[in-house]
Amino acid sequence: MNFNLINLLLLLFTISSIGQKNKSNEKLKVSVIRCDSIYLNKKISIKLINFDNEENGYKSEWNSIFEIQTKINNKNKIILRDSIFSKVQKIEFADFNNDKIKDILVQNISDVRSNWTFNLYLYNQKENNFRKVIGFEGIKNPSFNSKYNIVESHVNSGSNWIGFYKITKHKVHKYEIEIKDSGDKKSKSEYRKAINKIIKMKI
Repeated sequence: MNFNLINLLLLLFTISSIGQKNKSNEKLKVSVIRCDSIYLNKKISIKLINFDNEENGYKSEWNSIFEIQTKINNKNKIILRDSIFSKVQKIEFADFNNDKIKDILVQNISDVRSNWTFNLYLYNQKENNFRKVIGFEGIKNPSFNSKYNIVESHVNSGSNWIGFYKITKHKVHKYEIEIKDSGDKKSKSEYRKAINKIIKMKI
């Protein structure tokens, strides 16, 4: 079975699956974003197809198909397709691998404290493609600390706290370090101590 036939069968299976889930619902909701201003001269666009808003996304549920496309010889080519859950269908762009080029984040869930998680797709400029970061959707309110090349999680809860992570080989490594985030001098001191520990670790 050749590559093109496999792709065709995969596409037909995806459309069939969407149709089955959508029989009792309204029309599909499709969001398309052209990324010309972010990925210059790469002819990249992204599409988020939402077909079900009934689930909460906590148990490997999915309600959307996410696609990244490029254009070759005036024909659209899908370079990534992923089945995901996205509560509010929000897409953001931010650099998470320190190459000074924005990557793609698609919102995943929002918990009772409105802490958001995201699916992350890192851009490879040399190959003009994207790869999903495994486990990133477990990080609440992620932000990238470019100085130390780590991801920080600032979580709002009964007592706010900060967790620390690192992306290696498109997977998430969690540092077993968490500190309270009270915004006072003690918190700032604990933050500096945590960063110093992370710097000494070899990951």
